[in-house]
Amino acid sequence: MHEANHYARICAMLLPSVTLGKDDHHECEAALDKMKSAKESDFTGTGHHEFQQAKQAHADGDFKKCADQAEKALAHQKSE
Repeated sequence: MHEANHYARICAMLLPSVTLGKDDHHECEAALDKMKSAKESDFTGTGHHEFQQAKQAHADGDFKKCADQAEKALAHQKSE
């Protein structure tokens, strides 16, 4: 019984991280979708660098970094 309780605790700790990972992936995809219509010249130098980092993080599977960098890049778009 004690061993089953131990496994239940481990599962309870792991489930929130799985859910957060799905949220990060969704946020990454949503932010990248917002940037699809933008050209690289639409970003400031800082935004261009963040845009490249977001794309690389997505390719690496680091969806939290992807979402963070994509949101930063969107904030650094040149105003028309």
